[in-house]
Amino acid sequence: MIALVMNVGSTTLKYACIDTESGERLTQGIVDRIGQPNGDAPNHEVAAKSVLDSHATVQPDVVGHRIVHGGECFSAPAMVTPEALKNLATLDDLAPLHNPPARAVVEGLAKSRPELKQVMVFDTAYFTTLPPAAYRYALPVSLYTDHGVRRYGAHGTSHQLVTKLALAYLAKNRTNQNPSNQNSSGRIISLHLGGGASVTASIDGIAQETSMGMTPLEGLVMATRSGDLDPAVPLFLVKQLGMTADQASSLLNQSSGLIGLCGDADMRTILKRRDDGDPAATLAIDVYVHRLVKTVGGYVAVLGGVDAIVFTAGVGENASPIRSMLARQLQFLGLGLDEERNTATIGPRELTDVSSSTATVRTLVIPTDEEFAIARKAAELIDASRA
Repeated sequence: MIALVMNVGSTTLKYACIDTESGERLTQGIVDRIGQPNGDAPNHEVAAKSVLDSHATVQPDVVGHRIVHGGECFSAPAMVTPEALKNLATLDDLAPLHNPPARAVVEGLAKSRPELKQVMVFDTAYFTTLPPAAYRYALPVSLYTDHGVRRYGAHGTSHQLVTKLALAYLAKNRTNQNPSNQNSSGRIISLHLGGGASVTASIDGIAQETSMGMTPLEGLVMATRSGDLDPAVPLFLVKQLGMTADQASSLLNQSSGLIGLCGDADMRTILKRRDDGDPAATLAIDVYVHRLVKTVGGYVAVLGGVDAIVFTAGVGENASPIRSMLARQLQFLGLGLDEERNTATIGPRELTDVSSSTATVRTLVIPTDEEFAIARKAAELIDASRA
C-alpha cells in the first residue's frame, strides 16, 4: 500500500510517500515557514493541497496524519469521519502549537478530496496503558471526570517504535551481552530528545510512565519549552507581572527551555558555545542534563531496574556529549559507553549499541522513523476496514 504521511508542525509540513510493504520512501520533503514572510505557503491547508497535488502520479492509497494529542477521545488510530473531526476539534487547547494546524490540514483535505481515505495517528495513543497512579493529577476529581484533566503523554509513535526495536535487539543479544539478566522483563527507558523532548518507561512494549503531561509542556527541558516548574510560576506571571494567560502560555512554550536559559534553541550551537567557555551555554546544558538524570533515575525506580536506555530524535541521535554526560552520572546503574562508537557517525536507519564491554545496561541509539510507523498504522487500519 502507498501511504502519504503528513507530519504537521506549527510552521512546517513534513511529508513522505512510503511503500508500506518495502519501507521505500518514494518521495519526502518539507513545506517550510508556513504563514511567515517569504514562506513556502500562506497556511497549512494550502501547503497540504500542494503536497497532494505533487503526488498526482503516485496515487497514494491513504493519507496518514500525525496528530499530537488525542485526549481521551482517541486511544488508537482513527479513520477521518465527520464524527472524528468533531471530536478532534475539542482538543486544540491540549496541544495548541500542533493540533490546530494538523486539524486544518485534515479538514481541508476532507472537503477538497472527500473520496481520499485519511487516517489520524495519535502521539498519545501509546500511553493509554498508563496506570491511574501515573496519569492522574492530585486535583479535585471533577477536573478529571468533567474536563479530562490528566496526563496524556506525547511522542508515543516514536517511543513505541524504538522500544519495539530495542526489545528485538535485546532478545537477540541478551544471552551474549547480559547473561546475568536473562529473566529480565524487557524494561526500556526511551529518550526522545529533539526540539520537544520526553522520556518513557516501558515493560515489554507497554508504557508505564512518561514525562509529558496533559500538554507537551510538562517534563524535560526542551528547545523552547520550560518543562517541569512550580505550578505557582504561571500564577506569578499573571498576577504579579500582569501577563495575560495567552502571554504566559507563549512564554512557557516558546521563550523558555534552552532558548530561555541561553538565547539559543539549537543543541549543536549550544554545545559549541559551551566548549568555547560560554557560561550561559554551560548552564543550559547542565540544567538540561540534570533534568534528564532526575527523570531517568526516577523511571528506573518505577520499573524496578532497567535493561536498556534508548536515545532517539535529533538530539538523542546526534549529540554524543549529551549521551556521555547522562551515562557518566548513571554509571552506578550499570551504564557505560564505548566512546569510539558513541562519537562515530550513526546511519539514518541503523540501531547502534554504544555500550562499553563491561556495561550491564545497554545504551542504544535508534533513529526514529515516525513517518514509516504512521504509514504502517494507516495501512493496517485501511486493511482492517476492508476485511
